[in-house]
Amino acid sequence: MKIQRALLLLVLSFPVIAISAIPANAHTSLELSTPSDGQSIEFIPAELSASFDEELIEIEGEMVNTLELESADGTKYVLSSATIAGSTVSANPRDGEYPAGDYLLKYRVVSADGHPISGEIAFSTQSPTTIESDIGVEVVYQEEEQDRYFSNIGFFVVAAIFLSLSLYFGVRFIRKSSQ
Repeated sequence: MKIQRALLLLVLSFPVIAISAIPANAHTSLELSTPSDGQSIEFIPAELSASFDEELIEIEGEMVNTLELESADGTKYVLSSATIAGSTVSANPRDGEYPAGDYLLKYRVVSADGHPISGEIAFSTQSPTTIESDIGVEVVYQEEEQDRYFSNIGFFVVAAIFLSLSLYFGVRFIRKSSQ
């Protein structure tokens, strides 16, 4: 009976051991930005961007990747639609007056592993900025990133089926050995 229990434990623990041997993917993190966090610059840049250590995905018809610009007093400024290029999200400030002072560039993106990441980048400007030309930027969709995301899901489905089969045969083995 002890040998049967040991074999059952081995059979049941194999899928857990196999799945845990797969390297864990850490969540995406911000690598660099324009402007960088804590930076003091002369004027508002013509393009604001944030780059991450993993590719970003887009979902057609949904605004899952965004950048927002806000001053220290809570005034929100309009930016163009976010553009994704690999692991970088960027947007351009629209026409308007941007006073000298402290700003927050807020981001919300979805990494290739499907997890949303949000945060903010604090920076300041030394001089007021006037932007007079409207820069229109269209969102670019990258379907190959969605395919990569769905291939990760497929792996976990196969692992779940393997685990289910191991449990089924393990229980069946116990029932046969106890009869």
